[in-house]
Amino acid sequence: MIKDRLTSPQVTMQLFAAMVGVGVLSLPESVGTKAGTDSWIVIIVSGFLAMLTVALMAYLGNRFPGQSILQYAPILLGKFAGTIVLLAFLLYFLMFVGTVVRISADVTKLFLLDLTPVEVIIIGMLGMSSYLIMHGVNAMARFNEFIQPLTVFLLLLVLTQTIRDTDFGRILPMMGDGIKPLIKAFPTTFFAFLGFEILLFIQPFMEKPAMACKAAWFAIGAALLLYTLITVLSIAVLGAKEVTLVEYPTLTVIKNIEVPGAFIERLDSIMMMVWIPFSVTTIVMFHYCASLISSQLLRLQEHRVITLLLVPVVFLIAVLPRNILEVDEWSKWASWLGAALVSVIPGLLAIVYKWRSKGKNA
Repeated sequence: MIKDRLTSPQVTMQLFAAMVGVGVLSLPESVGTKAGTDSWIVIIVSGFLAMLTVALMAYLGNRFPGQSILQYAPILLGKFAGTIVLLAFLLYFLMFVGTVVRISADVTKLFLLDLTPVEVIIIGMLGMSSYLIMHGVNAMARFNEFIQPLTVFLLLLVLTQTIRDTDFGRILPMMGDGIKPLIKAFPTTFFAFLGFEILLFIQPFMEKPAMACKAAWFAIGAALLLYTLITVLSIAVLGAKEVTLVEYPTLTVIKNIEVPGAFIERLDSIMMMVWIPFSVTTIVMFHYCASLISSQLLRLQEHRVITLLLVPVVFLIAVLPRNILEVDEWSKWASWLGAALVSVIPGLLAIVYKWRSKGKNA
């Protein structure tokens, strides 16, 4: 029996926390390389596709009240195939956590803690993640309720200072190179929305599971607006070509801000203070889901012990890449695996459910 309960706004915060992370800094560059001035169009299309996918996930959750994919995947697909699906999700979550932790540690070392070893920063992030997970999903929800609105407010406050340097003519012409660049950029942009799939694992905790779809749509909509705003401002300030020449365009844009009176000299430091909570909350949500899957596969009553046992595994994944190029390659593999799972598994489970329902009614 599930004791912890989440309200619809809390679920919205959880999903938003899982989606918005590294992309806040890197998305304008990664999508701009392929889509140029049309980057914002691809982001909107990817967001709406994510909404359709999450609606299918909510549908499955409502067909199995009080159960997550941990329970109904083996029921629908059989024990063997269901276990394979859960193992694939476990691999995806562990790889994703490992790469996000490494990227977060690298960026933190580069801009804030230049004398601190990356390994120490990684251990600190995993320690914070484990502490929150050990206290249960309600503690995680309360943490996100506090930190997410504050960080989004600070981010928007900083971004408002870029308006004087923007030239929205730089986002034109619209679709000047046709639809081909948009198609090429679509996978990269869809990766930025990965995280909504945790609904498959936390929907049973909801006080009103029927509200799962609406809560998820709010989360994706908020992430869509934030990503679109950041990308449009990056192009409008730097230019479409210049965005592709810097690794973290959002930070570059903020570095160029001049505050009247020099009241604050380094707004990029404030941006880093905003971004670190984004990355930490993403790490927490994926670490938590990996712990749930592991405890289910090992038939454990509690996920807390396995949460700590997964820390060395994630640490190893985080430190294995030797440089930023290898980290990027690992991140792409994790993203492709996640995109494949969210694109195939919910649809497959829904088809099997419909087929079995018809068989029972015949």
